[in-house]
Amino acid sequence: MSIEHIQINRETLAQLFKLPKDMTDYLWECIDVAKKKKINMKNNLAGHISHSYKLEDPQNLIIEKVVNVAFNQVDNPRMFNFINGELRSINRKVAIHPTSEMKPCLHDLWVNFQKKYEFQPIHNHSSLMSFVIWMDIPYDWKDEAKLPFAKSNLNFPLGGNFSFVYSNDTCRSVSEYTIPLSPSMNGYCCFFPSDLCHQVHPFYTSDKERISISGNIAFEIVESPEQRSQQIPFIVSNT
Repeated sequence: MSIEHIQINRETLAQLFKLPKDMTDYLWECIDVAKKKKINMKNNLAGHISHSYKLEDPQNLIIEKVVNVAFNQVDNPRMFNFINGELRSINRKVAIHPTSEMKPCLHDLWVNFQKKYEFQPIHNHSSLMSFVIWMDIPYDWKDEAKLPFAKSNLNFPLGGNFSFVYSNDTCRSVSEYTIPLSPSMNGYCCFFPSDLCHQVHPFYTSDKERISISGNIAFEIVESPEQRSQQIPFIVSNT
């Protein structure tokens, strides 16, 4: 699997990779179920969008097909080491023994339906790691950039795009790392630290809904059966 590394600042890593077709087919089935159940998630989210529904993962494939791509010592050592560094930092803060075994678990999962002109403001997530999966991008950022009011000197004009927002190392200003979106990004997953702020800009050139999946990954201490009730999910942000 081809993995694109996104270095944010000197210490923060995100990654992009495309999911296999059998996984995206499965996710579309999960979305169909979510659209029928209509379990509203908007009260817990920052998005100014039409619908956000709770998504269920009955086959537990998010861990297998998404998290295990990132948290993989053999095939993806760079992200594996980054995540372990994040865990060590938290362990020091909460006095967890450094040799405690940790395992990833799905903490939240939902699907977003974003219409023309709607947007996701700057926000972060709970847990330790988060991800977004673009299921249906109904526009091309290049067309968005051609709109008269979108003219700018940016490398990637912002209309319809996803961007990380982070503080600079040497001053008080902030910067954006923009991921340009088009139908070619359908099926791609972006995996990143949960407290890394990000946003989704509005689009203008399509009347179709933009459909994406988001989720959060916590890490739990692996205990013996008699200690299992003491497991601690790591949640580093409640925003």
